[in-house]
Amino acid sequence: MFFAYPNEPKQLCDIIENAVSKINLASQKIKPWKTLHVVGAFIAQKVLQAIDENEVLIADITNLNFNVTYEIGYAIGKGKPIFLLKNKSITELTPSIREVGIFDTIGYKEYSNSDELFDILSEPKCEIIHGDNLNINTKAPVYLLEQKYKTDFAIRITARIKKARYIYRSFDPTESPRLSAYDAINQVSQSFGVVVSLLSKETNDFEIHNIRAAFIAGLANGMNKRITILQHGDTPVPIDYRDFVNVYYSSDDIHDIIADFAGDIAEAFQEGSNFVTAKDTTLLQKLDFGSSSAENEMRFLQEYYLKTDAYRKALRGEIQLVVGRKGSGKTAIFLQIRDKERSSKKNVVLDLKPESYKLIKFKELVLDFLKEGTFQHTILAFWEYILLLEICHKVLVNDKNVHMITPGLYEPYSKLETSYKSEYYLTEGDFSERMSQLMENLTTSFNIKYGSNKNITLSVPEITELLYKTNLFVLKQNLFDYLKHKNKVWLLFDNIDKGWPSSGLQHEDLIIVRTLIDATRKIQRDFGKRNLDVFPIVFLRNDIYELLVKETSDRQKEAKELLDWTDPDLLREIIKLRIISSLDLEDSSFEEIWRKIIISHYNGEETSQYLIERSLMRPRFLINLINQCKSFAVNLNHTKIEKEDIEKGLQAYSSDLLTDIDYEMKDILPEIGDLLYKFISVKPILNETEIDVILSENKDDSIDKEKFIDLLLWYGFLGIKNGNEETKYIYTLNYNMKLFKGYIQKHKSNFVYIINPSFWPALMIEG
Repeated sequence: MFFAYPNEPKQLCDIIENAVSKINLASQKIKPWKTLHVVGAFIAQKVLQAIDENEVLIADITNLNFNVTYEIGYAIGKGKPIFLLKNKSITELTPSIREVGIFDTIGYKEYSNSDELFDILSEPKCEIIHGDNLNINTKAPVYLLEQKYKTDFAIRITARIKKARYIYRSFDPTESPRLSAYDAINQVSQSFGVVVSLLSKETNDFEIHNIRAAFIAGLANGMNKRITILQHGDTPVPIDYRDFVNVYYSSDDIHDIIADFAGDIAEAFQEGSNFVTAKDTTLLQKLDFGSSSAENEMRFLQEYYLKTDAYRKALRGEIQLVVGRKGSGKTAIFLQIRDKERSSKKNVVLDLKPESYKLIKFKELVLDFLKEGTFQHTILAFWEYILLLEICHKVLVNDKNVHMITPGLYEPYSKLETSYKSEYYLTEGDFSERMSQLMENLTTSFNIKYGSNKNITLSVPEITELLYKTNLFVLKQNLFDYLKHKNKVWLLFDNIDKGWPSSGLQHEDLIIVRTLIDATRKIQRDFGKRNLDVFPIVFLRNDIYELLVKETSDRQKEAKELLDWTDPDLLREIIKLRIISSLDLEDSSFEEIWRKIIISHYNGEETSQYLIERSLMRPRFLINLINQCKSFAVNLNHTKIEKEDIEKGLQAYSSDLLTDIDYEMKDILPEIGDLLYKFISVKPILNETEIDVILSENKDDSIDKEKFIDLLLWYGFLGIKNGNEETKYIYTLNYNMKLFKGYIQKHKSNFVYIINPSFWPALMIEG
């Protein structure tokens, strides 16, 4: 057995080395890394060699660091049994296991001193951590660790992967607050190549990101995958891993690094996969629920997608807004409509996902100079302009060859191309890069014309002069003429509300969303006057939409569809379709299929109902919960998900859920601080006075307590119980907050608050 642990603090090293010395006095069983007697750049090579030569890796994760995390990932990738330890007497440093994820889903043993560690090491319980899908995903062969903050360099990395024409899957910390070891193992195992970045200490949350990067990089190395590690500047990678890293100083460097990586992936396709599923794989190990994030399932989603009424309405062009909570399936509809409609060459489909980082930056620049009235007109003009340019760009790219051989297309294509080029719009990169360049052009034009003047009021012609390079009438007319040869134009906008700043939503942020909706509607009207069919759909989070309705004028003119789930049977159907698709089963009843993978009852409750009730009625959360339970079952070699797997899965899921909902609430009301964590170890049933005491512990007294309670009710953290009636949550009352508050008011003298059982494990609440 080989023992990996940090080089500091000294107290930790002394405890470990004392315990190991005692063990080795009886028999030479454990080899600590310090006995390798190597220094500098040779350490990594020698440590990985030692892991290869020993049957088991023991690792201490008391204080997470790059080297040990990389080595744990490497050992798992090599299929080695691992045994993780944590000293509970030593203060946990940043980043914490709770923030990072990974290790709480693997599990670890705690100790306080060398005697306790000696007892544990005398009979270590080592486990091989399995994934469950070893077949290479040839449709999406690349796995990317995304950055929380979409900087220019982060955008360039994703743009270059897209430019290489590789579909990628990713872990996005703005979508999932913590990384599951089980998910990372599955994602890396089905990849030909992996891309991770290392962030410098000047970047927020760099420690969390870099630990995740170390684990994923170690997995990829252990599984012999192509791995590209990027780093901006000369820090922070440890010296002994420096040879593994590609350092870049400019965007052009990223271009070259990803180009080399793309060549490696092409070679991997030629060589084929070295990984094959074992012959004795159980049904549970074969089962792949897929990712809960639609972005990671875009090439397989159609095989098991549940075509809801909301999807059908969107496909018929009956709605302009799809509104739903995070994880409710908005992006799944976005992807399904996009893929179906763009399969016809007669359609033009724009699938746009602007980076909020860019929008915030643009907003701040414009606000520095313009008054609000002018600000709104400028943003509206900007959206209309960029949408027209993007339609042109899409048409010109799609029909680059087609117009040469299709009668009647050559002349209108040439005219459109000429007028498009006269706008000097960036033709390379992805949408975020093109939008970024347009923002910079607008800022430059303003500075040249108005200098450092502030609070300027501009007329519409002055705004037009700043934005447009030429007379836009000619571009529009040429576009109209060309689109007469097409059937439909789809304008699909997703992620517009993703990754808002930690300071919360500002009035100007809502103006950005409002003006986008107005711009799509204006284009629809203008094109409609020329008998051209345009179908715009903007996908918005429910809470953002509610704020939009409250704070902006001209409300609710758009046809919208609320994508909120209230029927447990629809969620069962989602799970059933995924199981049938993964295991290639014949269609049957949900109950019959469900019993193949999980026990029928847990503590007297039917298991599907038990899990659904802890999903907050969101498909993503339900899939995450089932996947967590399944990962524990697979690692314990269970043929079905058993009671202990449900308990462990719920514990891991609950921690993720708490972090996720905490982030969502802070997007809307940053003043809540750590409000959810004030409920640690409280009773699950609380009266109004007890709730008031907990809320009074919150630091911000400027916010009315009722606003905090409304937020807790809205996100399903709290429910209401009246006498012997069933507990009411926001989703059991059709997400109608007015109805919910009316119910509370009616039963004010006889109700209690119930903390949703989904959060009990994370908050250490005893039911």
